[in-house]
Amino acid sequence: MTDTNTTPKPMIWAGGEHAFTLNHPWVRNSLNLRGLAGDYGSTPAACFKRFEQGIFSSADVERVILLGLIGSGLSSNEAEALVDKFVRTRPVLDNSATAFSVLATLFTDAASLGEAA
Repeated sequence: MTDTNTTPKPMIWAGGEHAFTLNHPWVRNSLNLRGLAGDYGSTPAACFKRFEQGIFSSADVERVILLGLIGSGLSSNEAEALVDKFVRTRPVLDNSATAFSVLATLFTDAASLGEAA
């Protein structure tokens, strides 16, 4: 049986289907060391609260998407190129739902999210 919480979740983003996961060991280590700094602290739960309350930052959106892409198997360079092209050049709200969905998969099975992105 596959662990649904560690399997990359396919989402429609940036004109195609991309896989994301924050449960890759390297990504989890990065989250533990650097976190996702902002209001309420730097834990993934604190970042999740920022998204829920609508006070997330562009850094929250960029970092969650970047780490989710790396966790799914893209190299850092490949993930950075996608974030440069589809996140950093666009308004924050264009990617906030995707980032929130990626982050939510840390706390729940993606199937219960309706595969939202």
